[in-house]
Amino acid sequence: MLRDDPRRPADDEPSEQPDAAEQPIWQRHKPPIWYQPRVLLAVLIVVVFVGAVALAARHGTWPPKAQCGTPKITGSVGHVKKGNPVYWAATGRAGTYAVTFGATSARVVGGKVEPVGSESMAAGKAIVVRQPATLSGCRYVGHFTMPFPTGEYHLRLFRVDGSTANQVASARVDSDG
Repeated sequence: MLRDDPRRPADDEPSEQPDAAEQPIWQRHKPPIWYQPRVLLAVLIVVVFVGAVALAARHGTWPPKAQCGTPKITGSVGHVKKGNPVYWAATGRAGTYAVTFGATSARVVGGKVEPVGSESMAAGKAIVVRQPATLSGCRYVGHFTMPFPTGEYHLRLFRVDGSTANQVASARVDSDG
């Protein structure tokens, strides 16, 4: 049946909400399902769970497990501000090792390791983080305070044999100044 006036409903059409005039508008409105509190809470729980799983899978364990194979050195984080601690771990087969930071190479003088050459940003201030010591249990862990300004530096692991020091591993550590 066609209506004469489209602004006035026909008499035989039922009203969508018979008690519409009796209820305030906020009670008559039904929000979409995704706006309901239970659904929002469930979505939030899923997002938090997925985020936690993604971060846990990306973040390794510290300190790393002892590995008696190829010598390796790692830092606990890639970026450290000047004055904050830098944690490091060296793993590898039994032997005598030394660790430097900011040095390009090292030499042994009187049983102690001295840095030879510095990385560009270290400006001649490379340090020996650990003097020659026997790597027992296939791992040592240590820390020091970041001495350098913003830049890219390396922890270097040297195997010490008598009066020679040969680099066997390195790890990049960035200073955020």
